[in-house]
Amino acid sequence: MAVRLDSSALLDSVGTSLSAQGREHLAHERVRDVAARDGGVTAVVDDPELGPVEVWVGVISGVLTGECDCGAAELCGHSVAATLAALELGLAFSSMTSRASEEIGEDQRRFAQIAARLAPDKLIGLVARQAAADRYFAALLLACAGQLPPAGPAELDGVRRVIAAAADVPNGRRWELRDLVDAGEQLTAELELLAIRPPTGEMLTVVEEAMQVWAQLCGHLHEGPHIEEQVSHRLADLHLHLAAELQPDPLELAARLARLAAAGAEVSIDDYADLLGPDELAEFDRQRPAAWS
Repeated sequence: MAVRLDSSALLDSVGTSLSAQGREHLAHERVRDVAARDGGVTAVVDDPELGPVEVWVGVISGVLTGECDCGAAELCGHSVAATLAALELGLAFSSMTSRASEEIGEDQRRFAQIAARLAPDKLIGLVARQAAADRYFAALLLACAGQLPPAGPAELDGVRRVIAAAADVPNGRRWELRDLVDAGEQLTAELELLAIRPPTGEMLTVVEEAMQVWAQLCGHLHEGPHIEEQVSHRLADLHLHLAAELQPDPLELAARLARLAAAGAEVSIDDYADLLGPDELAEFDRQRPAAWS
């Protein structure tokens, strides 16, 4: 089904920062090779810092969604610029329920068919070698087998050391933007690995510690907003997942979210609507300004 987008409504919906980025790229004529593809639009944006980046943007489940070579996990300024350019050309968008999930599903079916034809010993050997080489895959294997226990003090302390090392990067005598980017990626990877284990309250606390540290580091990342957003979104997704699994007391959760918001961490209170009631939302609003002070 074709979807008509309005440029004014689009700019209002993506927020001030992305709106400004998209309009700047368009105003400086950085968007080229705009074409309809896969129900959406592809384009190349000549970013002055990153160079040419390829973009696909479309409407999935009623939400404008972008996939960009810049590495952004969510919609970015390049995607907004490509959308605005497409609207100027009168290109139409198709509403889809999924794009990536369908592609992943096809890949999974193909590999499942191949795996089913392998002799058991060969398949076991492949799995064992992959688990030995990839900590994330090994954790998934153990979790599927019911042999991955909750994170203990050693695992939690290890992640806290990574968080502390990230927080200490700006305190070094010589550091570059790449050092902060690497620290954010390592911090997130360690937490995502930890999150494969059965959830615990202490794990939720560790994720919140990481979110607060990353919020502080973001003050140094004005030159790399796509990295800032990518790590922030991954941490926010982890926190929401753990909260949904643990179902903490709503008032306690409201207080936790207020502290995160006050620390500058990315928190969308609407994402927690199923876990909070009207009283808890009021508590969040009450505590947030107090935490700022």
